[in-house]
Amino acid sequence: MKIFGRTFFERNEPKGLGGSNPNRRINLGGRHQTRRFDAGFTDRLVSKWTVADQTVNMALLRDLRTMRARSRDFARNNEYGRKFFRLVKTNVVGHAGFTLKVDCRQSDGTVDKKDSELIRSAWLRFAKRGQYDVTGQLSEVLFDQLVMSMIARDGEVLIRKVEGRNHGIHNCQLQVLSAHLLDEEHNRDLANGHRIRMGVEFDGWMKPVAYHLRDEPKNADMQGSATKKYTRVSASEIEHLFLPEEIDQWRGTPWVFAALRGAKHLDQFDESALVAANIGAAKMGFFQQRDPEAGVPMGVDEDETQDDIARDEFTTEVSPGQFDVVPEGYEFKGWDPGYPNEVYEPFRKAVLHRITAGLDTSYHSVSGDLRDVNFSSIRHGTLDEREAWKMLQSWYIEDFKAPIFEWWLARAMVTDPALRGLPFTKFDKFNAPVFFGRRWDWIDPKADVVADREAVALGTKSRAQIIRERGRDPDEVWSELEEEERRGFKKPQQPNQPAVDDDPPEDPKKD
Repeated sequence: MKIFGRTFFERNEPKGLGGSNPNRRINLGGRHQTRRFDAGFTDRLVSKWTVADQTVNMALLRDLRTMRARSRDFARNNEYGRKFFRLVKTNVVGHAGFTLKVDCRQSDGTVDKKDSELIRSAWLRFAKRGQYDVTGQLSEVLFDQLVMSMIARDGEVLIRKVEGRNHGIHNCQLQVLSAHLLDEEHNRDLANGHRIRMGVEFDGWMKPVAYHLRDEPKNADMQGSATKKYTRVSASEIEHLFLPEEIDQWRGTPWVFAALRGAKHLDQFDESALVAANIGAAKMGFFQQRDPEAGVPMGVDEDETQDDIARDEFTTEVSPGQFDVVPEGYEFKGWDPGYPNEVYEPFRKAVLHRITAGLDTSYHSVSGDLRDVNFSSIRHGTLDEREAWKMLQSWYIEDFKAPIFEWWLARAMVTDPALRGLPFTKFDKFNAPVFFGRRWDWIDPKADVVADREAVALGTKSRAQIIRERGRDPDEVWSELEEEERRGFKKPQQPNQPAVDDDPPEDPKKD
């Protein structure tokens, strides 16, 4: 009901939330609202700020193709883009790739070293170049580097699991498929209750059941393809890798989407500054006609009329140190564009800070600028960045490496002569991969070693944990140490034990 022009309503309100009055009147329509969220208030300063509440799928439906094209251009033609995608490959995969440990256990919980080594050796044979992917050009390490780079650039990648007698020693290989094979405009509702969204077929629970890939002609690699013909491939054959931003997300988002606009503006800004500096260095000035009676302007034919002269587009050849003779009636006017000036570098640095924040990396990693960096700041920024790299490693291992290992093992136990003796009834025992991502050395490794020794002595850290933090398999390291000791090398010094001197000092009382 309305009272004095304002709208009120009555409701039952529990005690403790609005007082003891069960019929308290709440005013929601008053003009003077002093308590509200500033982000929800619209005035002339934020009139262009969107108020449309749309899901990530609606945004992808409209913008994914454009974002992917711009992200690819960012990777090819932008210096900072090229550096960022190299950082992704270097830090997530690294030069040696992911380390595999197969941890088969006996019924009593002890490690079955024999079976573990058999399976690990078979995987290493499969991971070689010529066996791992259908092209025969990629080893496991190169494959992972390419896939991670494509996911960062395009936001997603498709990996098809291919089987057959002509596909490697274990009759199974992998095929990398680009995300543009899924047509963003292929959307329809099917009679069986399934729905196709941006080329991906979902069931009623929004679980992917199939992928509709473009049928590209043979000359598509030369001329491109806009075909609307598709091949339906079951989801059991496809690994669709992307990092979701929301629940029930259809497709992946390029990782650099938040930085693309700023990167393009900075690129144009730098280009303009470089051109201005180049012209300013090459062009010293102009010759200006001072006396109208001095004759026609320089560079103009005497036969041209004033109208012709006005219509002419005068161009100047820019050449370093170029000067002409000043004829009578003309004067020299020096010209200095005055740019880039002293504000160029601070402005450029501020924009680059925003770009690197959008790339979710540290400023010094992408820019290479270490002028204003000290030890504590670079350590804090680097540690935070490395945690992000480790998060990506864990995601990649869980979503791709472990499922692919399980798929491979089921076929290798049938085709590999070394694994045929393993009973298939114990498949769960053998399907025990542990992948380790790469780790990083610090700029002061001695301090880290001392800290690790103290942590072991205090019992807050184990030696196995220290080894895993460095991307190694503890059992492998211990085996190497045992082999070194067997060969006569010194045993590593234990914490809280004095160092052993090979030549102890002689006792002065001995004489």
